[in-house]
Amino acid sequence: MSLRRRLRRAGVVLGLAWLAVVGGAAPAAAHVIGTGGRASNYRTSVLGITPPVAGLSASVLEAGNQLQLVNRSGQEVVVLGYRSEPYLRIGPAGVFENRRSPSAYANRFANAPSRIPSDLDPAAPPEWRRIGDGPSAIWHDHRTHWSGPEPVAVAADRGRLQTVVPRWQIPLRVGGQTALVEGEIVWVPGPSPLPWVLLAVAGFAAVAVAGWRRRPWPLAGLTLLAVAADVTHTGGAFAASTASALTKLYAASTSAIGWAVAGVAVWRLLRGRLDSGWIYLLLAGVFLALAGALPDLGALASSQLPSALSPPATRAAIALTLGLGAGMVAAGLVGLRAIEQAARRARPA
Repeated sequence: MSLRRRLRRAGVVLGLAWLAVVGGAAPAAAHVIGTGGRASNYRTSVLGITPPVAGLSASVLEAGNQLQLVNRSGQEVVVLGYRSEPYLRIGPAGVFENRRSPSAYANRFANAPSRIPSDLDPAAPPEWRRIGDGPSAIWHDHRTHWSGPEPVAVAADRGRLQTVVPRWQIPLRVGGQTALVEGEIVWVPGPSPLPWVLLAVAGFAAVAVAGWRRRPWPLAGLTLLAVAADVTHTGGAFAASTASALTKLYAASTSAIGWAVAGVAVWRLLRGRLDSGWIYLLLAGVFLALAGALPDLGALASSQLPSALSPPATRAAIALTLGLGAGMVAAGLVGLRAIEQAARRARPA
């Protein structure tokens, strides 16, 4: 295949890769968003249940994006929605959701919708549907996380830890009594993103230099490091996520394509097939940088990260994926350009 045809095919494949990344924005962003909570500086905590109920406990998951209620009290517990309607029922028979609850509809969205379908009536008799077998319910509740505009006090002093919501409450019916799950939301300033930006720049420079010198082995090693960083970041986000296995697989689809293409790039480069190796390196860099790192860039300056990894490890994985991925794109472009120039010089005058 001539170089011109290879470059034309590379352009087509690159366009398809771009469409896959842009069209798959939801699964790409799922590292932190689609399968879990979003990185933020608002820390949600559960203070307790008042009055205490033996066998009943509550906790927050996914950096405050989800609330978990575990009921081992032996009696049914009903969670009341935003309009004091029966929303969830947790007991020995499992977990049930009221289909007529406006809260059930509202909690499907990251931010509370402005309109609720008219057929959802909080005053109507509950219509229960089974959604779980165990004693635990996990749901997204708009009362437990901050989703409005930045508070005035925070805007005035973003570097100070301060309470935003002194006490949020979720009412429960436990047998014949009422109980409250209570918590607070605190603004926790995020770290400086500068160290992680420098790490990304260093990764970019390392790949760019290796590509400029046309060193296959260093390029292959750095490419595998980029894949390892993205796999680590993905694994941490998924381990902390409460989403279904199918949702997680869908969320990882775009990044997984990048991992596979990176593997092909390494194989081609090490076999000395630089003409196609540069193309695959370029494509892998697009997937890793745009799908694996860019959607989660806000985590570099956020204090609350929905990941099973430590915050420094999460930020390092994102920074490395972004810097190395962008470097792969630059190296691929430089390599293709060099091959094209060499082909031109080899043509008879």
